[in-house]
Amino acid sequence: MSEDSQRNSAFNAAANSKVHHAQLDDISKCTPEKLGHLYRGGIRTGAGRTEAQAQQMLDKIPPSQRAGVDGQSAASKVKEYLADKDASHIKPHSKGGSSHPNNIKWENKTANRARGDQHMTRQEQRQLNVKAQVDNLRGALKAGVEAAPKGAVIGAVTTAPFSMLRNALRVVRGEMSAQEAALETVKETAIGGGVGATTAFTVTAVAAACPPVAVALAAMSPVLLAAGGAGMVYEFFKILDDHKQQVKEYYSSLTQKELQYLQNVESELLYEHSKNLEFLNKSEALNAEITQRPIEPGVEGALKRYLESAAIAKSLGGTPIGNKQLPVSQKSLPSA
Repeated sequence: MSEDSQRNSAFNAAANSKVHHAQLDDISKCTPEKLGHLYRGGIRTGAGRTEAQAQQMLDKIPPSQRAGVDGQSAASKVKEYLADKDASHIKPHSKGGSSHPNNIKWENKTANRARGDQHMTRQEQRQLNVKAQVDNLRGALKAGVEAAPKGAVIGAVTTAPFSMLRNALRVVRGEMSAQEAALETVKETAIGGGVGATTAFTVTAVAAACPPVAVALAAMSPVLLAAGGAGMVYEFFKILDDHKQQVKEYYSSLTQKELQYLQNVESELLYEHSKNLEFLNKSEALNAEITQRPIEPGVEGALKRYLESAAIAKSLGGTPIGNKQLPVSQKSLPSA
């Protein structure tokens, strides 16, 4: 899988990761029954809190426990979190403790009511702070897990077309079979899905746990989406350009092979030609030696020339042709 595909999968997965932290308007529209928790939680008598103070009470909920993909899902998370919570006073109301958000912590109903009108100890405050952090981490992980499947789909969809194109061109170039290309495409698509899932999980979890990151993500989402789109266009033309370059190099190497082959053929022909010339030179010298031999008179001289010619022919691999009645050697000649 190319680095371009991984980067585009990450950009597109991040751009489509949505994290929204609940606001008072979301509570009012989606779960209005929980407005009382925010405006009057912990207040025994008298006027309720201002809108700003109610927002502070909402902000006291761990960020990831009031985060969703939109206002409705975020408000549902708030409703779920507050289902078993009381607005617990640090300094009891009965002993002059204020109902201002600064004197309030969200606490399990059972623990709050068991304390009665006693001050919340520093240890209890620390325990609530730790629990809030754990709840925030747990909620962030849950949000990341919920976002991962969508990120996987986006990553796979981003990767698959380019992987198919790249491997199809490799088949055309003869670098792999169609079956190998199919397996490679499946493998690269799976990796792209993994990159998308990992990106979506990480981005969503961090943004859910940290509202400023969620705000930054929302602002950067169009930029990331544009970057992912531009990256896909770039990757498409890069694949085609790489194919063009590799085809050019292939034909260039093919031409070099052909030239080398022709050179080898030429060298072989020249070698054979030199051997033929050498043979012809030897033949001419032998022919001259044969034709320029002294001619002896009589039958004995003719027979001697015949036997010499037969020996030469035999040395050259030929078979002498003559009368079977001729003697095979000079020893067979009758004496004069």
